[in-house]
Amino acid sequence: MLTIALGLFLLAPSLALGVNDGFYCGQRIVSVGDRIWEVARKCPEPFWTESYDRPLAADRHGRLLGLARVEVWALNFGANHFMRRLEFINGRLSRVRDLGYGVDYEPGSRRCGPHELTQAGKTTAEVFARCGLPDYSYEIPSAQHYGYFGGSAYRQGEHHVWTYEFGPRRQPRELLFVEGRLQRMSIP
Repeated sequence: MLTIALGLFLLAPSLALGVNDGFYCGQRIVSVGDRIWEVARKCPEPFWTESYDRPLAADRHGRLLGLARVEVWALNFGANHFMRRLEFINGRLSRVRDLGYGVDYEPGSRRCGPHELTQAGKTTAEVFARCGLPDYSYEIPSAQHYGYFGGSAYRQGEHHVWTYEFGPRRQPRELLFVEGRLQRMSIP
């Protein structure tokens, strides 16, 4: 019984492959499971990267059982194609997602206005590509999780705040990202 369960566990990633689990970088195909260095040889240099640690699991007392290192790349293929978000876990490609349409200019080289910012995208990579770096950014402490018996503490995702200013006659916008995904945009 244990052998069957272990076999199914090992086969699960290959059974779960879907439409966005592979794509072409030029003439070469990139697939889920490829090593990070293999993807780097096949694809253009990412215009955006970020990394963080993600908890693998916790025991019934809330103690951390391990961390996975997550590295995220964003690739731009021009305005007629979708940008791609590649997520690597411990050095292997685990997920490929389409972002919005790419840009024809160097990602991050332009500034945008308040209206454009609201339509820039839902990830740090998309906002950076269309609106450039924020005027201010900082990381905020995220919620801590503790086990009942003094177990390990770990953060629930990376939290970053980006602020864009638009001059003296317009109010700034503050964006909260958790693990690279936009959670909230507000006027401070």
